[in-house]
Amino acid sequence: MKLDMHIHSAYSRDAGNGPPKEVLKRCRAAGLDGLCISDHNAIAGSLEAYSLAKEHGLVVVRGVEVSTLCGHVLAYGVGELVPRSLSVEETVERIHALGGVAVAAHPRRFPSGVGLEVAGTVAFDGIEVLNGGNPRSSNRRAEAVAVRRGLARTGGSDAHKPHEIGRAYTVVEGAQSEGDVIEAIAKGSTSAGGRSRTASEGIVYSAEILLEWARGGFKRL
Repeated sequence: MKLDMHIHSAYSRDAGNGPPKEVLKRCRAAGLDGLCISDHNAIAGSLEAYSLAKEHGLVVVRGVEVSTLCGHVLAYGVGELVPRSLSVEETVERIHALGGVAVAAHPRRFPSGVGLEVAGTVAFDGIEVLNGGNPRSSNRRAEAVAVRRGLARTGGSDAHKPHEIGRAYTVVEGAQSEGDVIEAIAKGSTSAGGRSRTASEGIVYSAEILLEWARGGFKRL
């Protein structure tokens, strides 16, 4: 089963994707079996997608991309918002208290990744080792940390535009529900597939991020 575990919807300030319903349609068209809408510090889009899962024949995992004091953390399997601007350690504790699993998002990306040292020491359940918006070198270094720690390896497109959905994904064998996906991550039995970004895509991405950063008053997402 292939699930794009890192997609942004219209609920994310920086996303060009439409509402959750349109995101689900794009996932079906991309041949995915499931997804997680993980908007920046917003969970309404994820909950909306979760309510539409059966209608679209997809496994939907609830989630949010949480901004900690030093980078982004993906919270999977949570039904409420995790506060932003906490330490990474406290963020992970909050996620676990809600019954979810915590994954270090694109850990080597500057300035929004927590960094490889933090990814290698904090009590994460998994590490995003294939982010569709990251270059191959960064993804490989993240995977090395996950392998060394024996943690789940996840993948997601980090799609901010429709055509990016499905670029990278998480592989979970035999998953039929959100619970199955969360259990697989907790056990470290997932893998990642898809591709990293190309050099030309990286140039476009960097320019768009800088522009969005300026529009947001240079405030970190």
